[in-house]
Amino acid sequence: MTLPAAGWFPDPRDAGRLRWWDGHAWGAATRPLPDGRPGPVLPVVVAPTGPAFSVRAGPVDHRAWAYGAGTSRRLSVVAIVAVVLAVASPVWNPLGALSVLATVVGIVALVRPGVTGRWRVLARSLACSALVLAVATGIVAALALADHLGSLAR
Repeated sequence: MTLPAAGWFPDPRDAGRLRWWDGHAWGAATRPLPDGRPGPVLPVVVAPTGPAFSVRAGPVDHRAWAYGAGTSRRLSVVAIVAVVLAVASPVWNPLGALSVLATVVGIVALVRPGVTGRWRVLARSLACSALVLAVATGIVAALALADHLGSLAR
């Protein structure tokens, strides 16, 4: 036997109301008829929606692929190298080369920090700090180089 599709139908208990039929059983939702008297009501066809897979209940594995596939890496060597280069650039920066190198390593550390989980945020923060310091010292080195070249030209 085929059951009717889901939709609003005359309530079997109250002829002045409509009741929702979900395709298998009567629902609790009701509403009054549009003009107050029973009449022919056309069913609304509802297409099945939702996931086409089943979800298994159980504990959630927080070490999924998005968190690094179960391996926890906490040390970002690239971010640490960027910070060391950026900190060394105000002290020793021949022609701004150390600033350029710190900027490149900082960008690499920002894009690919090489750590997983919460440590990724720390690595990216260190990379951003190294970038700010490297760019600032690079600008100072470039201005000093331009001033030096200007004084040689005179």
